[in-house]
Amino acid sequence: MNLKVAHVGIVAIALLTAGCSTQSMSEPEPGTSAASVPPARAPRHVDKSDRPHVTFDPCLDLPDTTLIEAGYDPASEENTDFTPDEYTFLGCSYDTPRRLYGLNILSGNISFAEEQEKTKAYAKQIDVNGRRALLKLEADQPDACAISIETTYGVLIVDRSVFKGTGAPAPESEWCAGLEDTARIFERYIPKEG
Repeated sequence: MNLKVAHVGIVAIALLTAGCSTQSMSEPEPGTSAASVPPARAPRHVDKSDRPHVTFDPCLDLPDTTLIEAGYDPASEENTDFTPDEYTFLGCSYDTPRRLYGLNILSGNISFAEEQEKTKAYAKQIDVNGRRALLKLEADQPDACAISIETTYGVLIVDRSVFKGTGAPAPESEWCAGLEDTARIFERYIPKEG
């Protein structure tokens, strides 16, 4: 049996057993957001702080078709959770089919203000589908670029690395090329409330 089909079957059974609707797992219509229906499940991790729970889990809330639309291989998924007691980051990493890019998607409950303060030396304020965001390009981090998007619970970080396979860094003009488009694709799934 195909592992992907088995995984989908297990998820469907878990949803039915928990009495959840699969509606929150469906893709939003173009121009709308999945955020109108927050996830019905408990977060995979809850830290010991009084910070909000992370209500968007990129490992569970981004459909494979969306990852493919953004140019990434769903089968390359690896868990990148970071869960100390003080805050939570739920995350997954993906590669493009020919490994030109590696992508980490991290959903965390640090505040957008904290992220602004931490990155003020190298971040530029931008807008992603009407949300405040930061484009982060550090000169001493070649081949990497990230966007932090404000959410109701904290931030979603879309962090990409460029792999040329030559050992030499890619031109700086390539570090962030197209990353805002990728962030706009993923933003559609971030809850607008809660």
